[in-house]
Amino acid sequence: MATIDLNDANNDGVGVDFLDYLTAWDASFAPGYYGFFSNNPADFVGNQFAVADSSSATVGGVGSADTVVIDSGAAGDLYYDMTSHVLAGAVDGATFGQGLAYNAGTDTFSQSAWDIDINGLGLTGTGAANPVHNFVYGIMQGNPANLLSVLNSQNNTFNGSSGADTLYSFNGNDILTGNGGSDVFVFQGTDGNDVITDFDAALDLIDVTAWGTVSVSYAYDAVSGLYDATVTDGVNGSISVQDIANNSLVSGVNLLA
Repeated sequence: MATIDLNDANNDGVGVDFLDYLTAWDASFAPGYYGFFSNNPADFVGNQFAVADSSSATVGGVGSADTVVIDSGAAGDLYYDMTSHVLAGAVDGATFGQGLAYNAGTDTFSQSAWDIDINGLGLTGTGAANPVHNFVYGIMQGNPANLLSVLNSQNNTFNGSSGADTLYSFNGNDILTGNGGSDVFVFQGTDGNDVITDFDAALDLIDVTAWGTVSVSYAYDAVSGLYDATVTDGVNGSISVQDIANNSLVSGVNLLA
C-alpha cells in the first residue's frame, strides 16, 4: 500500500493538484544527465537515485532545478546492472521537489523543497523490463505513466497538505484525507471502496461526475455522534464519507455527480 503525501511548500494555501502537477512535470521535466546514485553520486549503486531537470554532471550543479529522489527503502539497494544494462534492485518511494544536495554522513539526498512524497511502493526486480527498471526509466524520461499504473495496482493512502488540494482515487480501496484548505476529492470512474476521513461539507467537494447517477445514504455513528455517508453508483465503487452531519452532502454544491 502506497502512501502519498502532498506539501504546500510555499505555504500560500494553494496546495497541490496531484494529476495536474504530474502533467506539468511531464511537459517540462527533461534531465540532461543520467542521474546520481547515493553512496557515491558518480557510482552505479546506492540506496537512492536522483534525477534533475538539469544537464549538470554534479549534484552541486543542479541548483534549484526540479528533481526527483527515488528511494529503495528497507528492501535493498538500487543498482545499474552492467551486464544486462538495466536498473534493478528495489524501489519503495519517490519524492518530487526542487534542488539537490548529498549528505555523505547519512548517505542520503535532500531537496530544498518537496511537493509530493510517495512511499510504500514495494517494487523489486532484476532483468529486462523489470518493475524497478520501468519505474525509474519512466521518471528519468519525465513520464509519470508507470507511476500511475503502479498506484492503480494497489490500495493507497492519500494525505493532502495544509492548502487547497485535489486528491484522486485510484483503482484500489483508497483512504483520502484532505487536511487543511478547501479540498477536492476526484473519483475517476473505476474506483474501489474508498474512504474520505475528514470531509468538511462547508469547504470541500466530492467530484463523481465520471460515475453518473449516484445514491447517497447515511448511517449514524454512535462513537463520533455524527453520520457516515455512503456514495455509490452501484457500478464503479463506493465512497464512505466519515463523520459528517446528516444529509450534509448536497448535489451541485459539495457533491458533483
